[in-house]
Formats: sequence, C-alpha cells, structure tokens
Amino acid sequence: MKNHISATTVANLSVEEAWQRLSDLSKAHFYVPDLTACDLTTEQTTGVGASRIVRSSRPPMIETVVEWNEGAGFLLRLHHDKGDGMPPLFSSATFRYHIERESDARTRLTNTLSYDMKWGPVGSLLGAMIKGTMQKMQQQVTVGQRLYYETGNKVTQQQVIDLIKSEQG
Repeated sequence: MKNHISATTVANLSVEEAWQRLSDLSKAHFYVPDLTACDLTTEQTTGVGASRIVRSSRPPMIETVVEWNEGAGFLLRLHHDKGDGMPPLFSSATFRYHIERESDARTRLTNTLSYDMKWGPVGSLLGAMIKGTMQKMQQQVTVGQRLYYETGNKVTQQQVIDLIKSEQG
C-alpha cells in the first residue's frame, strides 16, 4: 500500500527564482539541515536520469530523477547503489518536489514523500507508529527549502524550528 506524507509552505520569491534554486540538484544540503553533503553522480545535472548522493549521519542515499517537469518540479527515486529502498524499512520510496505560482512574488512549495513499507501488516503497523515523526521531518525539509530559497544561505536546524514555531503562534 502506497503511503504519502506531504508538507507545503509559501516562499517569498517568484516561481522563476524558486525553479532556479530547485533545479540545482547539488544544493539539497543547503535546505535539509541534517544533510552534510550532496554530490552529483552523473554528468547529466538536470532532467530524467540525473542523480545525486546525499550524505548525513545515516548511510548515504542515492536520489535519481525519474520525472522532470520544467519550471514546476521533479520526482526522485530514493535508493542505495543496489537499488533497494531507503530507509531500510521501505520497499520503495520517492520524493516529489513541486512548485507553483501563488502571486508574482510568492511561490507555493509542496513536497511529498511516497513509500511502501516492508514486512506486510507488521510494516504497516510500524509505518502508522512513525507517521507523525515522518510528517514533522517532511515539514522541516519544506520549511528549510523555503528559508534557503528566500535567503540563498544554508539553513540550520534551529532556524527551521524557529520559523515553524513562529508560524504556529
């Protein structure tokens, strides 16, 4: 059964500026605070087939573009070098980045993690137990993306947390 976790926010920049930042696949570590590095692994830097490896305290993960919508977003397949799902409790996983114009100077960012759990009913139960944590992580990635897009600077975990708190009132 396919599971989906989405988060959305509105960034204060044009959709063209947002696309310029989003389409640079080498910058994920600028807006995902727990990433330490992001390296392109293919000569192709955009479009279907472009691939990157992202590094953090967890094992490295490969993200390969499987769908490219110029000016609007793309879909990444998340995997290891052997093609198995990532993280290990998933049998498959994808991450969709999508942007759309809110106004001339505002862009809606929507990110969706889609995944299938391993281990049948046991995996489904485990997935239900961790869904809240995964939703929180998804929100942090999306807010980090917004901060990076608005400032052009690498964001910290604390900046992301502070913005989320300020918007919750």
